[in-house]
Amino acid sequence: MNKYLIMLVLLISGCTASLWEPEYQRESLNGFYVKSDTRELFVTTTETAYLLAIDEAFGEALKLSRQVEFIPHFDDFKLDSKNRVKGSVTLTVAEKELSPKLVSHLESLGFTKNNPEEKLQLKRQVTGKRYLIEGELPLEKLQNEYPILIAQPRTFTQTAGRIIATPATITIDAVVTVPAVFLAATIMAAGSP
Repeated sequence: MNKYLIMLVLLISGCTASLWEPEYQRESLNGFYVKSDTRELFVTTTETAYLLAIDEAFGEALKLSRQVEFIPHFDDFKLDSKNRVKGSVTLTVAEKELSPKLVSHLESLGFTKNNPEEKLQLKRQVTGKRYLIEGELPLEKLQNEYPILIAQPRTFTQTAGRIIATPATITIDAVVTVPAVFLAATIMAAGSP
């Protein structure tokens, strides 16, 4: 009798533990756009967009991606049931030789290296909100897509807010309407990819 009771307890605890484990969704990041004036970052995938709050130094570092090649790395991205996302982004300088002026500028933005042989890196925790995209965002996409794994609750439902993109406007959650021409001009002036 005790054997059966122990087996039942183990079975139930195993099932309960699997309910708490998150499911992972694979998305391909295909664009990011810095809005310097509001310290926000749009990150787009094929079907979703993430609006993330960033600090000024991180925004400046992202704008440098037109001049300096970075290798991005995305860790521990988690999405909760209210479509809030958090995770960490690490930018590693890909170039081997940099001018002392550029190294100084990168270090002023928070880039560091653990030892002299390593490349400069900047790591930031980011938080924001996930949206579903309806339409086509009229903005430039990245040359290569980057895969990201995002942990989400097993009971997750697709109740995210929406970004509706038309040729003239971008509407987020039907509350804020941004003329697409203004947004594109702001992003291009910010020097994002």
